[in-house]
Amino acid sequence: MSSISFLFPSRGNQLSGGLKVICEYANRLVADGCEVHILYAGSLFWKDKSLRFKLSGCIRYLQALFSGYSCRNWFPLDRRVKEHWCLSLNYRHLPKTDIYVATSPYTATYLRDYPIENTRKFYFIQDYENWGNVTDEMLRTTYHYPLQKIVISKWLKRIMDEEGVGCMLIPNGFDFSYFKMNIPIKQKDKYRITMLNHFMERKGCRYGFTALEKVKRIYPQLRVYLFGTQERPSGLPEWYDYYQSPNREIHNRIYNEAAIFLGTSSTEGWGLTIGEAMICGQAVVCTDNPGYQETARDGKTALLSPIKDSEGLAKNIIRLIEDDELRYRIAENGHQYIQQFTWEDSFRRLIETFGLD
Repeated sequence: MSSISFLFPSRGNQLSGGLKVICEYANRLVADGCEVHILYAGSLFWKDKSLRFKLSGCIRYLQALFSGYSCRNWFPLDRRVKEHWCLSLNYRHLPKTDIYVATSPYTATYLRDYPIENTRKFYFIQDYENWGNVTDEMLRTTYHYPLQKIVISKWLKRIMDEEGVGCMLIPNGFDFSYFKMNIPIKQKDKYRITMLNHFMERKGCRYGFTALEKVKRIYPQLRVYLFGTQERPSGLPEWYDYYQSPNREIHNRIYNEAAIFLGTSSTEGWGLTIGEAMICGQAVVCTDNPGYQETARDGKTALLSPIKDSEGLAKNIIRLIEDDELRYRIAENGHQYIQQFTWEDSFRRLIETFGLD
């Protein structure tokens, strides 16, 4: 039986697309007979010589150890997946497994130095993670570490190609048993729009809010289904119905009742939400960031506009409201196109990449 460890930079207090993808793989790996570990770092700065960082890392480690934190707080993680809080991600602090998978530039820096064969080290890259304390130079340096790289999208593979780095492309899959089209496309309410709320600037929510204000002035009957992991934003107008961490039933309902989904991000590694919307039969309006373009084809599976362009988003929403046939066509094309991205195919590719087939 093969054993695999996923190196998380720290705990994920709330659901995120990247962590969700890894947890899905973890479930499928244990179901396939593998031993799977998720390792959380008490501190990512253990290599720093500062005593302050070491002490704060010890405190966070102890707090997390006794808090009972688990990814199971927000994801149905299989009970056979083993979770560990580690003082740091130094090799001596970890359970010993056949394969280790870094999930961020921070954890890749630790994995690089593990005293094991490079063929057992993998770097799972889900976005261009030049945020926090990571600069472009630092990030691209990690791409040259002697690790086996896995990327989830064509645009990330192009970056690897620019760097002269080999990688395996494994597109994300979707759970077609979780998300379903329960209301036919032509029966959805064109005056209802679904949108993700997120605190990160790169998610571009403020441009979506501005676009929706523009549309509301033309169509007073407009209502918005807004969902996210945070509490309802203060000052949100009454014509927004807000859902914090919606369960399966509510999530499907807000994807199904509304005819249009609005994607506002400036950058995405992949764009899970627009794919989920397509599964449920929504017509997608979104920005033209490369992650969305993995599934969003302008005029075919979605209507695209430049990033940070509220006017462009508003115009495309209005086009779909006013042109029923266009809205039906975009929704149907998206629904058909997204069917190819299955977890079964993604998992098969991962197993082959790990050499477990």
